[in-house]
Amino acid sequence: MGPSAERVWAILTDAPGYASWNPEIVAMEGRMAIGASIRARVRVGSGAIRSVPLRITVFEAPERMEWTGGLPLGLFVGKRLLTVTPQGEGAKFEMKVTMSGPLAKTMVRAVGDRQAEIDAFSGALRSRAERTIATTPFTCS
Repeated sequence: MGPSAERVWAILTDAPGYASWNPEIVAMEGRMAIGASIRARVRVGSGAIRSVPLRITVFEAPERMEWTGGLPLGLFVGKRLLTVTPQGEGAKFEMKVTMSGPLAKTMVRAVGDRQAEIDAFSGALRSRAERTIATTPFTCS
């Protein structure tokens, strides 16, 4: 049995907690709610830390959340859709990254293939959720 969908969702919506488990996001400010602004401090491929402002454009607890960021005037729009689906007593997590706008091709070339970051995010989320489950005290009566 893996972590529950509720546990996975709780980790995803704990903005300050990202620094304790996520390899790419070294800090997150703000709160996760529809229309809210968050600021992620992200480690890029070179090791540099970049501040990325995002807005929560979808928030359907406890199943879907979308982070949207980009450049003014819609020149580039990047979105991360995070989905948690209950599966039996566990959960399935998916993240879909999309990039659009007139400068999307240029940005995709600049940042390269994001699959490694998506896999690292997913793996770190799973480890955090499983570690939390494994260390949660319980009693039997």
